[in-house]
Amino acid sequence: MRLSMRYLGTAVTFVFFVAMFASAYAQQERVPEAAAAYQTGLEQLEQENWEAALVAFSQAVEIDEADVEALIGRGDALRGMEDYGSAQQSYMGALLIDDQLARAHYGQGVCFREIGDVNSAFASFNNAIDIDRNDPEISADLGDLLVNNTEDVTTAMRLLDKAIELDPTNADAFRNRARAHAVLGEQEEAIADLLKSSELDPTAYETFDTLARVHLNEEEYDEAISAFQQAIAAYEPEKSNDPPLYATGYLELARIRLRLSTQDDTTPARREELYEAVIGDTEKVLEEFPDQMPEAGFAYYRQGQALRMQKRYGESIKALTEAIQLIPGGREGSYIANAYLKRGICWHYQGQDSLARPDFEDAASIQFEDPLPHLWLGYSYAQEGEYRKAIESYGDAVAKSPNFALAYMNRGLAYMQLGEFSKAVDNFNEAIRHEPTQPEHYFKRGVAHLRREEYQKALDSYDMAILYDSEIAKYHRGAALALRALGHESLAEQQEAHVRELEK
Repeated sequence: MRLSMRYLGTAVTFVFFVAMFASAYAQQERVPEAAAAYQTGLEQLEQENWEAALVAFSQAVEIDEADVEALIGRGDALRGMEDYGSAQQSYMGALLIDDQLARAHYGQGVCFREIGDVNSAFASFNNAIDIDRNDPEISADLGDLLVNNTEDVTTAMRLLDKAIELDPTNADAFRNRARAHAVLGEQEEAIADLLKSSELDPTAYETFDTLARVHLNEEEYDEAISAFQQAIAAYEPEKSNDPPLYATGYLELARIRLRLSTQDDTTPARREELYEAVIGDTEKVLEEFPDQMPEAGFAYYRQGQALRMQKRYGESIKALTEAIQLIPGGREGSYIANAYLKRGICWHYQGQDSLARPDFEDAASIQFEDPLPHLWLGYSYAQEGEYRKAIESYGDAVAKSPNFALAYMNRGLAYMQLGEFSKAVDNFNEAIRHEPTQPEHYFKRGVAHLRREEYQKALDSYDMAILYDSEIAKYHRGAALALRALGHESLAEQQEAHVRELEK
């Protein structure tokens, strides 16, 4: 976004008058009255009393129209008031008097960045740093722009190193250097910089947010949760249009808790704690944004996920329906396919497969490469005894993902129900090929071989299941059946003894 022609015309008219004084001003000291007003402006600027600073700097400019430092100060005050257009006029007035004013170029760069004109911001910051390479703010902000808007992290790192060297108290510079380290895969260095940044400014929620994402990238979920909690605690709106609640933090917390709940080493009690925490996180968002997208949509979606995992299917259906209905007509939210899928799963567990299937079909039509909706369609048909339709759906899942062992397993089970044991064995073998360490695959194949009276093959399958998990009674029971069919009575009794021991 460029300055409007109205602003440009005003600025040119203004500086045309003062430019006559430019060469003389360079050799003269500031007029005493202008100097006093300028000093007052600096003091007010330091205290972030933007309006008082603006008044003082404007007085200085009225006394001496060619006072470039007062023009820059006035621009800084206007920038503090978020009046970027007027700030640009003031900086431009100073630059038209002297185009070698690094702070004026810098001020323009900040204004351009704030209004979203990144290319012009780059140009202004580069102009500033060409003039003054020892201003830590210029190096820090140009590094910021490079880290967050380009892939040139090497140049950004050099600039941020310089900024920190010149001003080791700049918390933002440490945070941005941490982001550069993270992009380069230097996680330990990133965390060290973020901890330093939080030490310098414990009120900057962005630092804790960045720390959380670094931990998340390393799958350090508990550390990520702690950092997001710190980000939420530190958050306070800075601008008039900032939201009153750090909804992103709460939604990220909910997402991480859900991910942590799926880890193999998470205990059932811990999972329940995590689900309750997800519901609490999302309720906080919904209290502030009951119907605003995307905040409310994602809150309802994550809440629906947690409720489903708690087997509170009716409540989950309600939350997921809210999430789906909040998406404007004709548009697809990023979560909509999963919301349909998960709502369909809830319907399925309630025994309402005629409601579940349309949701699975909607999910499949949106994410047409995803095998999961087809797998669940298969489950829904199998639950109603429609095994041919189930086999067809499992086949669609396999077509989407040829390595999908679960689809092969369930297609094999459907063939078992139809008495087609040879086809069942073929599917169990495909499941074994893709997941050769899963004992259940071998057990199911053993059952199919037993039904075909292929007792040695059945025994071999049960033995493989026992090799992978010797603590499952049904594996030993299957081996006993095969051994007895082969005439090995004493060995069968040994397996049955194992069963009795395991079932104590």
